[in-house]
Amino acid sequence: MSSIQLPNAIQRAPLPFRPLFLCAGLFATLGMLLWAFFLHMGWNPSAVLAPIPWHAHAMLYGFAGALIAGFVLTASGHWTGMPTTTPITLALATVLWLAARITLLVGAPLPLGAAFDVAFLLLVAFMVARVILLTNNRRNLFLVVVLLGYTALDVWFYVAAARMDFAQVTRALLVCVDLLTLLMLAIGGRVVPFFAGRKLPDLKITQFKPLNIAVNVGAAIVLLLDLAGVDGLPRGACMLALAALAFVRLLGWRGWGTLREPMLWVLHLGYLWLAIGLLLRGLGLLGAWNQPEIETLHGITVGALGTLSLGMMTRVSLGHGGRAIRASLPMVFVFILPTVAAALRLGFGTSGWTWAACVWVAAFLIWLIVMAPVLLRGVPKRVEAVRT
Repeated sequence: MSSIQLPNAIQRAPLPFRPLFLCAGLFATLGMLLWAFFLHMGWNPSAVLAPIPWHAHAMLYGFAGALIAGFVLTASGHWTGMPTTTPITLALATVLWLAARITLLVGAPLPLGAAFDVAFLLLVAFMVARVILLTNNRRNLFLVVVLLGYTALDVWFYVAAARMDFAQVTRALLVCVDLLTLLMLAIGGRVVPFFAGRKLPDLKITQFKPLNIAVNVGAAIVLLLDLAGVDGLPRGACMLALAALAFVRLLGWRGWGTLREPMLWVLHLGYLWLAIGLLLRGLGLLGAWNQPEIETLHGITVGALGTLSLGMMTRVSLGHGGRAIRASLPMVFVFILPTVAAALRLGFGTSGWTWAACVWVAAFLIWLIVMAPVLLRGVPKRVEAVRT
């Protein structure tokens, strides 16, 4: 067993992931249930947004926003040795997130929901930037840039939605997926081989620095091409190249050697979905996959984001909660469900939409049942023996 002794300041601070991971799990369930009701009964879950923009924004900023905030606030505190939150700032962040979700559902003025949402993201960016700058932790400054970019895309979405400019709404959401892809590729490139190497030192993981740089640069190029509104052919070619780079990188991590460790293979599976999602998206743009781009995105948003979120939320919750990082049998089942949902969503057209939504809801509902008791426990006096 390997362990990490966290700094005393971190041990005494509130753990940011607790309320935010609960929010992410609850909204992943509720938000998708509302979407399933729309698909099955035609009921619009939002009084201020059209159904498809609401659904996309709810997943990319409601679910993913809480997930990302919980992760980066916890990770940046661990990397810098400084607490990122206080009880007041953590409560404020959670309230702002909840207020944004509620106002978009109940028909309050759109600018009000936008204000709550943007304030939440800016607060998270400020809390992360504060500890990184105070400790001169330059390596992780990119997180602040990503968070500010994420916020700017949210503003773009709300302005376009207020003007009912659905072309710009779609562009803002597409670029947001690109940004989340970049974040998952970059963070995944750090944590997936790190966790596997610590747990299984005989795995003989191969890390090739130029390949790591190429993956991150390639993801940034894809984002910039989308941001510039470049036509589908060059974008599709870049996505295929990035998919190949990500897959080659994944092969070097020897994920087949982690099959007896669910807490490890779930991260490899999520990263594999990044490569698959980019492949399908590229093929769609080149006309070789008979789905519009908005459909092919679900390889990334359902397969990759769904799988990686469950794997990382479980790992962080158990490890920083002072428990052994070990997957119970229900959690092993949960880790597989986003793959099933993505396959249904991508492989069966509109007939698979409702079933994919139901499988997604089942995954996060089971996760909540298993993990809520861990998240609702009082903060331990000492957080130690964080297993990898």
